[in-house]
Amino acid sequence: MMNTIYTFHVRYQCLALLLFFSTLHAWGQEARVSLTDAQVTGDSLFLSLKMDLSSIRLNSHTCLHFTPILANSRGGRVELPPVLVSGRRRYRFDRREWALGDDSKVRRVQPYLIQPCKRHSAPRPVSYHVGVPYSVWMGDAALLLRQEVKDCCDLQLLGVDTISGRLFSERVVVQRPEPVRQPIATQQPVSYSARDVELYVSMLSFLEPTVEPAKKLDEKEVFHIDYPLGSDNVSPDYHNNRAELQKLDSLLSPLSAGNYSSLEYVRVCGYASPDGTYIDNERLAGSRARFFASYIYSNCGIPRSRIETTCVAEDWEGLSVLLQSEQPPYADAALSIIRNVGIFNGREKQLMELRGGAPYRDMLCHFFPRLRRLEVSVRWNIRAVSVGEAYQLIYTHPEWLSLSEMYAAARYYRPGTEQYREVYEIAAYRFPEDVVANINASSAVMLTGDTKSARVYLQRVESDPRSWNNLGVLALMEGHAGEAEKWFRKAVGIEPQKARQNLQRLQGIPVVNDRKLQDKRGER
Repeated sequence: MMNTIYTFHVRYQCLALLLFFSTLHAWGQEARVSLTDAQVTGDSLFLSLKMDLSSIRLNSHTCLHFTPILANSRGGRVELPPVLVSGRRRYRFDRREWALGDDSKVRRVQPYLIQPCKRHSAPRPVSYHVGVPYSVWMGDAALLLRQEVKDCCDLQLLGVDTISGRLFSERVVVQRPEPVRQPIATQQPVSYSARDVELYVSMLSFLEPTVEPAKKLDEKEVFHIDYPLGSDNVSPDYHNNRAELQKLDSLLSPLSAGNYSSLEYVRVCGYASPDGTYIDNERLAGSRARFFASYIYSNCGIPRSRIETTCVAEDWEGLSVLLQSEQPPYADAALSIIRNVGIFNGREKQLMELRGGAPYRDMLCHFFPRLRRLEVSVRWNIRAVSVGEAYQLIYTHPEWLSLSEMYAAARYYRPGTEQYREVYEIAAYRFPEDVVANINASSAVMLTGDTKSARVYLQRVESDPRSWNNLGVLALMEGHAGEAEKWFRKAVGIEPQKARQNLQRLQGIPVVNDRKLQDKRGER
Protein backbone atom coordinates (compact mmCIF):
# COMPACT_ATOMS: atom_id res chain seq x y z
CA MET A 1 0.00 0.00 0.00
CA MET A 2 1.31 3.44 -0.89
CA ASN A 3 2.03 5.56 2.21
CA THR A 4 0.75 8.94 1.09
CA ILE A 5 0.94 11.87 3.50
CA TYR A 6 -1.93 14.33 3.59
CA THR A 7 -1.68 17.73 5.26
CA PHE A 8 -4.88 19.22 6.64
CA HIS A 9 -4.90 22.94 7.39
CA VAL A 10 -7.38 24.22 9.94
CA ARG A 11 -9.84 26.33 7.99
CA TYR A 12 -9.30 29.96 8.86
CA GLN A 13 -12.71 30.97 7.48
CA CYS A 14 -14.31 28.84 10.19
CA LEU A 15 -11.86 30.10 12.81
CA ALA A 16 -12.78 33.68 12.03
CA LEU A 17 -16.35 32.92 13.06
CA LEU A 18 -15.36 30.83 16.05
CA LEU A 19 -13.17 33.58 17.50
CA PHE A 20 -16.30 35.56 18.26
CA PHE A 21 -17.49 32.82 20.56
CA SER A 22 -14.34 31.22 21.93
CA THR A 23 -10.86 31.99 23.07
CA LEU A 24 -9.18 29.78 20.48
CA HIS A 25 -5.81 31.05 19.30
CA ALA A 26 -3.98 29.02 16.66
CA TRP A 27 -0.76 29.72 14.81
CA GLY A 28 0.08 27.77 11.64
CA GLN A 29 -2.08 24.84 12.70
CA GLU A 30 -1.92 21.65 10.68
CA ALA A 31 -2.07 17.91 11.19
CA ARG A 32 0.03 15.70 8.95
CA VAL A 33 -1.65 12.30 8.71
CA SER A 34 -0.45 9.22 6.82
CA LEU A 35 -2.13 5.85 6.37
CA THR A 36 0.64 3.33 6.96
CA ASP A 37 -1.25 0.05 6.84
CA ALA A 38 -4.72 -1.40 6.20
CA GLN A 39 -5.32 -5.13 6.22
CA VAL A 40 -8.07 -7.66 6.90
CA THR A 41 -7.18 -10.49 9.27
CA GLY A 42 -9.87 -13.00 10.13
CA ASP A 43 -13.08 -11.05 10.56
CA SER A 44 -11.44 -7.73 11.49
CA LEU A 45 -10.03 -4.71 9.67
CA PHE A 46 -6.83 -3.29 11.15
CA LEU A 47 -5.70 0.25 10.37
CA SER A 48 -2.50 2.07 11.27
CA LEU A 49 -2.06 5.84 11.01
CA LYS A 50 0.75 8.24 11.81
CA MET A 51 -0.31 11.68 13.08
CA ASP A 52 2.22 14.50 13.19
CA LEU A 53 0.64 17.19 15.37
CA SER A 54 3.79 19.20 15.99
CA SER A 55 2.37 22.39 14.45
CA ILE A 56 -0.62 22.51 16.79
CA ARG A 57 -0.66 25.37 19.30
CA LEU A 58 -3.65 25.90 21.64
CA ASN A 59 -4.56 28.00 24.61
CA SER A 60 -5.38 26.25 27.87
CA HIS A 61 -9.18 26.23 27.36
CA THR A 62 -9.36 24.71 23.87
CA CYS A 63 -9.43 21.18 22.44
CA LEU A 64 -9.13 19.91 18.86
CA HIS A 65 -10.78 16.60 17.92
CA PHE A 66 -9.40 14.54 15.01
CA THR A 67 -11.83 11.68 14.22
CA PRO A 68 -11.03 9.08 11.50
CA ILE A 69 -14.17 7.86 9.70
CA LEU A 70 -14.74 4.94 7.34
CA ALA A 71 -17.53 5.66 4.82
CA ASN A 72 -18.67 4.47 1.41
CA SER A 73 -21.15 5.75 -1.19
CA ARG A 74 -23.92 3.32 -0.17
CA GLY A 75 -24.34 4.58 3.36
CA GLY A 76 -21.81 2.43 5.23
CA ARG A 77 -20.20 4.49 7.97
CA VAL A 78 -18.08 3.80 11.07
CA GLU A 79 -16.55 6.46 13.29
CA LEU A 80 -13.23 5.44 14.81
CA PRO A 81 -11.98 6.65 18.21
CA PRO A 82 -10.91 10.31 18.04
CA VAL A 83 -7.56 11.80 19.02
CA LEU A 84 -8.05 14.82 21.29
CA VAL A 85 -5.40 17.52 21.57
CA SER A 86 -6.23 19.67 24.62
CA GLY A 87 -4.95 22.77 26.31
CA ARG A 88 -3.83 22.38 29.92
CA ARG A 89 -7.14 23.21 31.65
CA ARG A 90 -9.29 21.61 28.97
CA TYR A 91 -7.19 18.41 29.26
CA ARG A 92 -8.07 17.99 32.92
CA PHE A 93 -11.77 18.65 32.24
CA ASP A 94 -11.96 16.30 29.20
CA ARG A 95 -10.16 13.47 30.97
CA ARG A 96 -12.64 13.69 33.85
CA GLU A 97 -15.63 14.00 31.48
CA TRP A 98 -14.71 10.89 29.48
CA ALA A 99 -13.87 8.93 32.62
CA LEU A 100 -17.23 9.68 34.25
CA GLY A 101 -19.23 9.17 31.05
CA ASP A 102 -20.86 11.63 28.71
CA ASP A 103 -24.50 12.44 29.50
CA SER A 104 -25.01 14.63 26.44
CA LYS A 105 -27.67 13.78 23.89
CA VAL A 106 -25.07 12.96 21.22
CA ARG A 107 -23.31 9.72 22.02
CA ARG A 108 -19.67 9.83 20.93
CA VAL A 109 -17.00 7.20 20.53
CA GLN A 110 -14.56 6.96 23.42
CA PRO A 111 -11.27 8.71 22.54
CA TYR A 112 -8.20 6.83 21.37
CA LEU A 113 -6.01 9.35 23.17
CA ILE A 114 -6.33 12.68 25.01
CA GLN A 115 -3.03 14.45 24.62
CA PRO A 116 -2.13 17.64 26.51
CA CYS A 117 -0.76 20.57 24.56
CA LYS A 118 1.33 22.82 26.80
CA ARG A 119 1.81 26.44 25.92
CA HIS A 120 5.49 26.20 24.93
CA SER A 121 5.65 22.62 23.64
CA ALA A 122 4.13 20.69 20.75
CA PRO A 123 2.04 17.51 21.03
CA ARG A 124 3.93 14.27 20.52
CA PRO A 125 3.46 12.27 17.27
CA VAL A 126 0.67 9.70 17.53
CA SER A 127 0.96 6.11 16.29
CA TYR A 128 -2.68 5.20 15.81
CA HIS A 129 -3.65 1.51 15.59
CA VAL A 130 -7.24 0.30 15.63
CA GLY A 131 -9.20 -2.83 14.73
CA VAL A 132 -12.90 -2.97 13.86
CA PRO A 133 -15.22 -5.82 12.76
CA TYR A 134 -14.89 -6.14 9.00
CA SER A 135 -17.92 -5.70 6.74
CA VAL A 136 -18.02 -6.18 2.97
CA TRP A 137 -18.83 -2.51 2.32
CA MET A 138 -15.45 -1.52 3.77
CA GLY A 139 -13.72 -2.94 0.69
CA ASP A 140 -14.41 0.26 -1.24
CA ALA A 141 -14.65 2.62 1.72
CA ALA A 142 -12.83 5.92 1.98
CA LEU A 143 -10.94 6.98 5.09
CA LEU A 144 -11.87 10.50 6.18
CA LEU A 145 -10.68 12.81 8.92
CA ARG A 146 -13.21 15.03 10.70
CA GLN A 147 -11.76 18.07 12.46
CA GLU A 148 -13.66 19.77 15.28
CA VAL A 149 -12.88 22.38 17.91
CA LYS A 150 -14.25 22.72 21.44
CA ASP A 151 -13.76 25.49 23.94
CA CYS A 152 -16.42 26.07 26.58
CA CYS A 153 -19.49 24.66 24.85
CA ASP A 154 -20.37 22.19 22.11
CA LEU A 155 -18.10 20.90 19.38
CA GLN A 156 -17.89 23.07 16.25
CA LEU A 157 -17.12 21.40 12.92
CA LEU A 158 -14.09 22.77 11.07
CA GLY A 159 -14.21 20.39 8.12
CA VAL A 160 -13.80 16.87 6.76
CA ASP A 161 -10.86 15.78 4.59
CA THR A 162 -9.95 12.58 2.79
CA ILE A 163 -7.00 10.54 4.04
CA SER A 164 -7.51 7.74 1.50
CA GLY A 165 -10.06 7.71 -1.31
CA ARG A 166 -10.18 3.91 -1.16
CA LEU A 167 -8.46 1.69 1.38
CA PHE A 168 -7.46 -1.18 -0.90
CA SER A 169 -6.64 0.48 -4.23
CA GLU A 170 -4.16 3.18 -5.16
CA ARG A 171 -5.39 6.30 -6.81
CA VAL A 172 -4.27 7.07 -10.38
CA VAL A 173 -3.08 10.64 -10.50
CA VAL A 174 -2.41 12.21 -13.90
CA GLN A 175 0.40 14.76 -13.64
CA ARG A 176 1.53 17.16 -16.34
CA PRO A 177 4.11 19.96 -16.14
CA GLU A 178 2.28 22.39 -18.43
CA PRO A 179 0.93 25.56 -16.74
CA VAL A 180 -2.36 25.17 -18.65
CA ARG A 181 -3.88 21.80 -17.86
CA GLN A 182 -4.91 19.48 -20.66
CA PRO A 183 -8.27 17.71 -20.63
CA ILE A 184 -8.23 13.94 -20.33
CA ALA A 185 -10.03 11.85 -22.92
CA THR A 186 -11.09 8.73 -21.07
CA GLN A 187 -14.07 6.52 -20.46
CA GLN A 188 -12.82 5.42 -17.01
CA PRO A 189 -12.83 7.48 -13.77
CA VAL A 190 -9.47 9.25 -13.30
CA SER A 191 -8.29 11.20 -10.25
CA TYR A 192 -6.88 14.61 -11.08
CA SER A 193 -4.19 16.67 -9.46
CA ALA A 194 -5.23 19.81 -7.60
CA ARG A 195 -4.42 21.98 -10.64
CA ASP A 196 -6.57 19.78 -12.90
CA VAL A 197 -9.50 20.14 -10.51
CA GLU A 198 -8.99 23.89 -10.28
CA LEU A 199 -9.07 24.17 -14.06
CA TYR A 200 -12.23 22.13 -14.51
CA VAL A 201 -14.05 23.82 -11.62
CA SER A 202 -13.64 27.10 -13.51
CA MET A 203 -14.85 25.52 -16.78
CA LEU A 204 -17.87 23.59 -15.52
CA SER A 205 -21.30 24.94 -14.64
CA PHE A 206 -22.51 24.74 -11.04
CA LEU A 207 -26.01 26.22 -11.00
CA GLU A 208 -27.94 27.70 -8.10
CA PRO A 209 -31.36 26.14 -7.46
CA THR A 210 -34.40 28.28 -8.17
CA VAL A 211 -36.75 29.30 -5.38
CA GLU A 212 -37.68 26.04 -3.73
CA PRO A 213 -41.11 25.23 -2.28
CA ALA A 214 -41.63 24.36 1.36
CA LYS A 215 -40.22 20.94 2.15
CA LYS A 216 -42.84 18.23 2.56
CA LEU A 217 -42.31 14.53 3.04
CA ASP A 218 -45.06 12.07 2.09
CA GLU A 219 -44.97 8.50 3.38
CA LYS A 220 -47.45 5.65 2.91
CA GLU A 221 -47.80 2.19 4.42
CA VAL A 222 -50.27 -0.66 3.88
CA PHE A 223 -51.58 -2.63 6.87
CA HIS A 224 -53.30 -6.01 6.76
CA ILE A 225 -54.98 -6.29 10.14
CA ASP A 226 -56.79 -9.46 11.27
CA TYR A 227 -60.02 -9.07 13.27
CA PRO A 228 -61.84 -11.45 15.60
CA LEU A 229 -65.28 -12.45 14.32
CA GLY A 230 -67.79 -9.62 14.74
CA SER A 231 -65.19 -7.03 15.82
CA ASP A 232 -63.67 -4.01 14.08
CA ASN A 233 -61.39 -3.09 16.97
CA VAL A 234 -57.59 -3.44 16.60
CA SER A 235 -56.25 -6.31 18.74
CA PRO A 236 -52.41 -6.19 18.72
CA ASP A 237 -52.03 -9.79 19.93
CA TYR A 238 -54.48 -11.29 17.44
CA HIS A 239 -52.83 -13.42 14.72
CA ASN A 240 -50.05 -11.41 12.93
CA ASN A 241 -51.23 -7.98 14.05
CA ARG A 242 -48.20 -7.29 16.24
CA ALA A 243 -45.82 -7.47 13.25
CA GLU A 244 -48.15 -5.32 11.11
CA LEU A 245 -48.46 -2.64 13.79
CA GLN A 246 -44.67 -2.35 14.03
CA LYS A 247 -44.81 -0.63 10.64
CA LEU A 248 -46.20 2.42 12.46
CA ASP A 249 -42.80 2.95 14.09
CA SER A 250 -41.00 3.54 10.79
CA LEU A 251 -43.95 5.43 9.29
CA LEU A 252 -43.98 7.89 12.18
CA SER A 253 -40.20 7.99 12.76
CA PRO A 254 -39.70 11.60 11.55
CA LEU A 255 -41.84 12.71 14.49
CA SER A 256 -39.32 11.24 16.93
CA ALA A 257 -36.13 12.09 15.03
CA GLY A 258 -35.16 15.40 16.58
CA ASN A 259 -37.02 18.61 15.86
CA TYR A 260 -36.68 18.57 12.08
CA SER A 261 -40.30 17.81 11.22
CA SER A 262 -43.85 18.68 12.16
CA LEU A 263 -46.90 16.61 11.30
CA GLU A 264 -49.39 18.04 8.81
CA TYR A 265 -51.83 15.13 8.66
CA VAL A 266 -52.38 11.37 8.94
CA ARG A 267 -54.94 9.88 6.55
CA VAL A 268 -56.38 6.42 7.16
CA CYS A 269 -58.28 4.82 4.29
CA GLY A 270 -60.12 1.54 4.78
CA TYR A 271 -60.61 -0.82 1.83
CA ALA A 272 -63.08 -3.69 1.50
CA SER A 273 -63.23 -6.45 -1.13
CA PRO A 274 -66.16 -6.68 -3.59
CA ASP A 275 -67.79 -9.74 -2.05
CA GLY A 276 -70.93 -9.00 -0.04
CA THR A 277 -73.41 -6.13 -0.34
CA TYR A 278 -72.18 -2.63 -1.06
CA ILE A 279 -73.80 -1.19 2.08
CA ASP A 280 -72.15 -3.79 4.33
CA ASN A 281 -68.78 -3.27 2.66
CA GLU A 282 -69.01 0.49 3.06
CA ARG A 283 -69.86 0.17 6.74
CA LEU A 284 -67.03 -2.34 7.31
CA ALA A 285 -64.35 -0.26 5.52
CA GLY A 286 -65.38 2.96 7.27
CA SER A 287 -65.62 1.37 10.71
CA ARG A 288 -62.20 -0.24 10.50
CA ALA A 289 -60.61 2.99 9.31
CA ARG A 290 -62.09 4.85 12.31
CA PHE A 291 -60.97 2.18 14.80
CA PHE A 292 -57.46 2.21 13.34
CA ALA A 293 -57.37 6.01 13.62
CA SER A 294 -58.34 5.66 17.27
CA TYR A 295 -55.50 3.17 17.78
CA ILE A 296 -53.00 5.66 16.30
CA TYR A 297 -54.36 8.44 18.49
CA SER A 298 -54.20 6.33 21.65
CA ASN A 299 -50.85 4.62 21.12
CA CYS A 300 -48.74 6.99 19.01
CA GLY A 301 -49.47 10.36 20.57
CA ILE A 302 -50.90 11.87 17.36
CA PRO A 303 -53.51 14.60 17.97
CA ARG A 304 -56.95 13.48 16.87
CA SER A 305 -57.38 16.71 14.90
CA ARG A 306 -54.50 15.62 12.63
CA ILE A 307 -56.07 12.25 11.72
CA GLU A 308 -58.50 11.96 8.81
CA THR A 309 -60.43 8.85 7.75
CA THR A 310 -61.89 7.79 4.39
CA CYS A 311 -63.00 4.47 2.93
CA VAL A 312 -63.41 2.58 -0.35
CA ALA A 313 -66.40 0.28 -0.10
CA GLU A 314 -65.37 -2.09 -2.92
CA ASP A 315 -61.84 -1.94 -4.27
CA TRP A 316 -62.46 -2.79 -7.92
CA GLU A 317 -59.42 -0.78 -8.98
CA GLY A 318 -57.17 -2.85 -6.74
CA LEU A 319 -58.71 -6.05 -8.12
CA SER A 320 -58.03 -4.88 -11.69
CA VAL A 321 -54.39 -4.21 -10.83
CA LEU A 322 -53.99 -7.70 -9.37
CA LEU A 323 -55.60 -9.33 -12.43
CA GLN A 324 -53.35 -7.38 -14.80
CA SER A 325 -50.17 -8.11 -12.88
CA GLU A 326 -50.73 -11.83 -12.13
CA GLN A 327 -52.64 -12.75 -15.31
CA PRO A 328 -54.71 -15.78 -14.24
CA PRO A 329 -56.33 -17.67 -17.19
CA TYR A 330 -59.58 -15.77 -16.76
CA ALA A 331 -57.98 -12.30 -16.43
CA ASP A 332 -59.17 -10.84 -19.76
CA ALA A 333 -62.75 -12.02 -19.32
CA ALA A 334 -62.94 -10.73 -15.75
CA LEU A 335 -61.40 -7.37 -16.68
CA SER A 336 -63.92 -7.00 -19.53
CA ILE A 337 -66.81 -7.42 -17.08
CA ILE A 338 -65.27 -4.92 -14.63
CA ARG A 339 -64.82 -2.30 -17.39
CA ASN A 340 -68.19 -2.71 -19.06
CA VAL A 341 -70.67 -3.52 -16.28
CA GLY A 342 -71.55 -1.02 -13.55
CA ILE A 343 -71.23 -1.79 -9.84
CA PHE A 344 -75.02 -1.55 -9.35
CA ASN A 345 -75.87 -3.18 -12.71
CA GLY A 346 -74.89 -6.73 -11.90
CA ARG A 347 -71.05 -6.62 -12.10
CA GLU A 348 -70.46 -9.00 -9.20
CA LYS A 349 -73.28 -11.35 -10.36
CA GLN A 350 -71.70 -11.70 -13.83
CA LEU A 351 -68.29 -12.42 -12.26
CA MET A 352 -69.89 -15.12 -10.09
CA GLU A 353 -71.43 -16.72 -13.20
CA LEU A 354 -68.23 -16.49 -15.32
CA ARG A 355 -67.12 -20.01 -16.44
CA GLY A 356 -69.32 -21.75 -13.96
CA GLY A 357 -68.09 -19.71 -10.96
CA ALA A 358 -64.52 -21.13 -10.86
CA PRO A 359 -62.82 -17.73 -11.50
CA TYR A 360 -64.88 -16.05 -8.78
CA ARG A 361 -63.97 -18.77 -6.28
CA ASP A 362 -60.29 -18.34 -7.17
CA MET A 363 -60.52 -14.56 -6.69
CA LEU A 364 -62.36 -15.09 -3.42
CA CYS A 365 -59.47 -17.23 -2.17
CA HIS A 366 -56.39 -15.52 -3.62
CA PHE A 367 -57.25 -11.90 -4.44
CA PHE A 368 -60.05 -10.63 -2.20
CA PRO A 369 -58.15 -11.08 1.12
CA ARG A 370 -55.35 -8.84 -0.22
CA LEU A 371 -57.87 -6.11 -1.02
CA ARG A 372 -59.06 -5.90 2.59
CA ARG A 373 -56.53 -3.48 4.00
CA LEU A 374 -55.81 -0.12 5.56
CA GLU A 375 -53.62 2.46 3.82
CA VAL A 376 -52.09 5.12 6.04
CA SER A 377 -50.64 8.25 4.43
CA VAL A 378 -48.58 10.74 6.42
CA ARG A 379 -47.39 14.18 5.40
CA TRP A 380 -44.59 15.98 7.24
CA ASN A 381 -43.48 19.58 7.03
CA ILE A 382 -39.68 19.70 7.24
CA ARG A 383 -38.08 22.86 8.61
CA ALA A 384 -35.06 24.60 7.11
CA VAL A 385 -31.76 23.29 8.49
CA SER A 386 -28.38 24.87 9.13
CA VAL A 387 -25.24 23.97 7.18
CA GLY A 388 -23.98 21.84 10.06
CA GLU A 389 -27.30 19.98 10.28
CA ALA A 390 -27.28 19.42 6.51
CA TYR A 391 -23.82 17.85 6.80
CA GLN A 392 -25.16 15.46 9.46
CA LEU A 393 -28.33 14.58 7.51
CA ILE A 394 -26.95 14.15 3.98
CA TYR A 395 -26.16 10.45 4.54
CA THR A 396 -28.86 9.61 7.08
CA HIS A 397 -31.98 11.52 5.94
CA PRO A 398 -31.30 13.16 2.55
CA GLU A 399 -35.07 13.22 1.96
CA TRP A 400 -35.29 15.97 4.59
CA LEU A 401 -32.99 18.31 2.64
CA SER A 402 -33.64 20.72 -0.19
CA LEU A 403 -31.19 21.07 -3.08
CA SER A 404 -29.74 24.25 -1.57
CA GLU A 405 -29.18 22.51 1.76
CA MET A 406 -27.48 19.55 0.07
CA TYR A 407 -25.14 21.86 -1.80
CA ALA A 408 -24.33 23.63 1.46
CA ALA A 409 -23.24 20.25 2.87
CA ALA A 410 -21.01 19.70 -0.19
CA ARG A 411 -18.94 22.74 0.80
CA TYR A 412 -17.45 20.71 3.65
CA TYR A 413 -15.53 18.70 1.03
CA ARG A 414 -12.93 19.66 -1.55
CA PRO A 415 -14.03 19.61 -5.23
CA GLY A 416 -12.75 16.47 -6.91
CA THR A 417 -13.03 14.23 -3.84
CA GLU A 418 -15.34 11.24 -3.69
CA GLN A 419 -17.32 12.79 -0.83
CA TYR A 420 -17.91 15.97 -2.86
CA ARG A 421 -19.14 13.86 -5.77
CA GLU A 422 -21.39 11.74 -3.54
CA VAL A 423 -23.33 14.73 -2.23
CA TYR A 424 -24.15 15.91 -5.75
CA GLU A 425 -25.14 12.40 -6.84
CA ILE A 426 -27.39 12.02 -3.80
CA ALA A 427 -29.03 15.29 -4.84
CA ALA A 428 -29.60 14.01 -8.39
CA TYR A 429 -31.02 10.75 -7.02
CA ARG A 430 -33.43 12.60 -4.74
CA PHE A 431 -34.47 15.05 -7.51
CA PRO A 432 -34.21 12.99 -10.73
CA GLU A 433 -36.35 15.37 -12.80
CA ASP A 434 -34.60 18.55 -11.68
CA VAL A 435 -32.42 20.16 -14.38
CA VAL A 436 -30.13 21.92 -11.88
CA ALA A 437 -29.56 18.69 -9.89
CA ASN A 438 -28.53 16.74 -13.01
CA ILE A 439 -26.27 19.46 -14.41
CA ASN A 440 -24.50 19.92 -11.09
CA ALA A 441 -24.11 16.14 -10.68
CA SER A 442 -22.50 15.97 -14.12
CA SER A 443 -20.04 18.68 -13.05
CA ALA A 444 -19.14 16.86 -9.81
CA VAL A 445 -18.51 13.50 -11.50
CA MET A 446 -16.45 15.10 -14.27
CA LEU A 447 -14.14 16.49 -11.58
CA THR A 448 -13.28 12.85 -10.78
CA GLY A 449 -12.77 12.00 -14.48
CA ASP A 450 -15.95 9.93 -14.79
CA THR A 451 -17.21 11.00 -18.22
CA LYS A 452 -19.51 7.98 -18.57
CA SER A 453 -21.63 8.96 -15.56
CA ALA A 454 -21.52 12.61 -16.64
CA ARG A 455 -23.07 11.72 -19.99
CA VAL A 456 -25.90 9.84 -18.25
CA TYR A 457 -26.78 12.93 -16.21
CA LEU A 458 -26.51 15.28 -19.19
CA GLN A 459 -28.60 13.07 -21.45
CA ARG A 460 -31.51 13.59 -19.07
CA VAL A 461 -31.40 17.37 -19.59
CA GLU A 462 -29.63 17.87 -22.94
CA SER A 463 -32.68 19.69 -24.35
CA ASP A 464 -32.22 22.41 -21.70
CA PRO A 465 -29.84 25.22 -22.82
CA ARG A 466 -28.28 25.34 -19.35
CA SER A 467 -26.60 21.99 -20.09
CA TRP A 468 -24.77 23.21 -23.20
CA ASN A 469 -21.63 24.43 -21.46
CA ASN A 470 -21.15 21.13 -19.62
CA LEU A 471 -21.77 19.21 -22.84
CA GLY A 472 -18.88 21.21 -24.31
CA VAL A 473 -16.58 20.34 -21.38
CA LEU A 474 -17.61 16.69 -21.68
CA ALA A 475 -16.82 16.64 -25.41
CA LEU A 476 -13.42 18.22 -24.68
CA MET A 477 -12.60 15.63 -22.00
CA GLU A 478 -13.55 12.86 -24.45
CA GLY A 479 -11.19 14.28 -27.06
CA HIS A 480 -13.69 15.95 -29.42
CA ALA A 481 -12.46 19.53 -29.68
CA GLY A 482 -14.67 20.40 -32.67
CA GLU A 483 -17.82 19.25 -30.91
CA ALA A 484 -16.75 21.08 -27.76
CA GLU A 485 -16.38 24.34 -29.68
CA LYS A 486 -19.91 24.01 -31.09
CA TRP A 487 -21.37 23.55 -27.61
CA PHE A 488 -19.40 26.46 -26.16
CA ARG A 489 -20.56 28.77 -28.96
CA LYS A 490 -24.18 27.76 -28.32
CA ALA A 491 -23.69 28.37 -24.59
CA VAL A 492 -22.47 31.97 -25.10
CA GLY A 493 -26.08 33.13 -25.00
CA ILE A 494 -26.70 31.30 -21.70
CA GLU A 495 -23.45 31.72 -19.74
CA PRO A 496 -21.57 34.37 -21.74
CA GLN A 497 -18.50 34.83 -19.54
CA LYS A 498 -17.87 31.14 -18.82
CA ALA A 499 -18.53 30.01 -22.39
CA ARG A 500 -16.20 32.68 -23.85
CA GLN A 501 -13.46 31.75 -21.38
CA ASN A 502 -13.84 28.10 -22.35
CA LEU A 503 -13.56 29.00 -26.03
CA GLN A 504 -10.36 30.91 -25.28
CA ARG A 505 -8.96 27.95 -23.36
CA LEU A 506 -9.90 25.65 -26.21
CA GLN A 507 -7.58 27.47 -28.57
CA GLY A 508 -4.53 26.64 -26.45
CA ILE A 509 -5.40 23.16 -25.15
CA PRO A 510 -4.22 20.19 -27.26
CA VAL A 511 -6.55 17.19 -26.95
CA VAL A 512 -5.10 13.99 -25.50
CA ASN A 513 -6.59 10.84 -27.05
CA ASP A 514 -6.97 7.50 -25.28
CA ARG A 515 -3.88 5.95 -26.96
CA LYS A 516 -1.59 8.78 -25.86
CA LEU A 517 -3.00 8.67 -22.33
CA GLN A 518 -2.35 4.94 -22.10
CA ASP A 519 1.17 5.40 -23.43
CA LYS A 520 1.89 8.05 -20.79
CA ARG A 521 0.60 5.75 -18.05
CA GLY A 522 2.81 2.94 -19.40
CA GLU A 523 5.88 5.20 -19.33
CA ARG A 524 5.23 6.01 -15.66
